[in-house]
Amino acid sequence: MALDAKELLGMEGMDILTDKGYTIAKHLEICTKNGITPYSAPKDHSSLHNGRYPMVYFKYDSIHDTYTCPADQVLTTNGSIYDKAGHMVKHYKNREACKVCPVRDLCTTNKNGRFIERSIYQEALDENQKRVEDKPEYYRLRQEVTEHQFGTLKRQRGFTYTLMRGKQNVLSEVNLMMICYNLTRTYVHSWARGVEKQAKRLCLTICDHI
Repeated sequence: MALDAKELLGMEGMDILTDKGYTIAKHLEICTKNGITPYSAPKDHSSLHNGRYPMVYFKYDSIHDTYTCPADQVLTTNGSIYDKAGHMVKHYKNREACKVCPVRDLCTTNKNGRFIERSIYQEALDENQKRVEDKPEYYRLRQEVTEHQFGTLKRQRGFTYTLMRGKQNVLSEVNLMMICYNLTRTYVHSWARGVEKQAKRLCLTICDHI
């Protein structure tokens, strides 16, 4: 969508704001390579919630392509890339060190020791997280600009489910709700500027063609 918008607007570069559902390493990499700077909500690593040492405790060495664990042991990779549910990752581990590690119980329950999966696009994820953390006020614009209309449709107008079935029918129903929302916003903003009569005529004209 970002690539299409960039082409449609004829822009050499642009910034985009997205939520966690769009924080996919490969997509972030594609955006940055095409002059698009993404600000996408970072996802928490699963290790933050399992009671073991989180990923932030492991230091990555980009020169040697290794990780150093909290016990100062080095985890290495064989260089192979694995497909994990569509995500391309490399594995890092040190089985021998894990066997005799005095803090193993704080790190992993895996019988083969701790291993780390690193996306081949991890740098794009790290850069995105740094951008969001450096400019929190900019990222908050996403909530102000894109979230309120969904709240209005769900809470004020009761549009919490669709009445139709089938993709095309559902899309038609959603589009109709969006048109009504946009017409209301157009009228309200025009009223605030003192041109409500013109806005009303415009809204009625559009409704005649729906």
